[in-house]
Amino acid sequence: MGRLDGKRALITGARKGIGRGIVLSLAGEGASVGINDLVDDEVTQHTRNLIESHGGRGSVHRGDMSTVDGIHTVIDTFVESHGGIDILVNNAIIPDQSLPLFEIDEEFWDRMMNLSLKGYFFAAQRAARHMVDQGTGGRIVCLASVHAYQAWKDWTAYGVAKAGLRRMVKGLAIDLQGTGVTANCIAPGAIASALPENLDAIDGEPHDIDSWPAMKQRIPADRGGLPSDIANAVLYLTSDLGSYVNGETILVDGGLMAAAGPL
Repeated sequence: MGRLDGKRALITGARKGIGRGIVLSLAGEGASVGINDLVDDEVTQHTRNLIESHGGRGSVHRGDMSTVDGIHTVIDTFVESHGGIDILVNNAIIPDQSLPLFEIDEEFWDRMMNLSLKGYFFAAQRAARHMVDQGTGGRIVCLASVHAYQAWKDWTAYGVAKAGLRRMVKGLAIDLQGTGVTANCIAPGAIASALPENLDAIDGEPHDIDSWPAMKQRIPADRGGLPSDIANAVLYLTSDLGSYVNGETILVDGGLMAAAGPL
């Protein structure tokens, strides 16, 4: 018996890294899962096939989660395919996340906010509507960041978007009172994002902090993070274990924020 048997979970930005780790972890606990990304290639198909080879159910939903039309298409297609939705994990990000202050233009700002803030809101809204209509509750998890807590040079736009998510889930928790739907954030620290050499595994090598001494000395856990570190936190929030957590942000950073300072 898995902790998520019978649950239906959609994870955005799930081709690799944290998103892929979440997909495999939730599927391993019995959830039927949807893999969303802008890219549907041999990597996403391998993940789906891996899930199904272990007796699970996976589907791929290619789509742009930065537009309302794209969001509605992805979520509604998932609901049609799986018969409903119990879990939404907002994880999609743009690849170029940092930029010096005077190089930020309207296009960059809009791309950041359209996906990492606006997109997360409207995905949560659409998923919550389905969850409320189903009448069985649900779980919404948004991936924030340590950048929501501390400012680092050249990361202003990204940090603003991630800080907005911390406030957003508080509002969602209140707005969804009485529905059984909870909304929370997870704020990762330095987490490995590359695909592992073994595509049947969740994790490869941890994030390399040995080559960044200033970072290493500020992580009491004394190692870089792995996708499974975040996936385990998502499992907590989306299972009965985390049913009384609502409107919160959980740091999963090896203690980085406890020892934060200029890097």
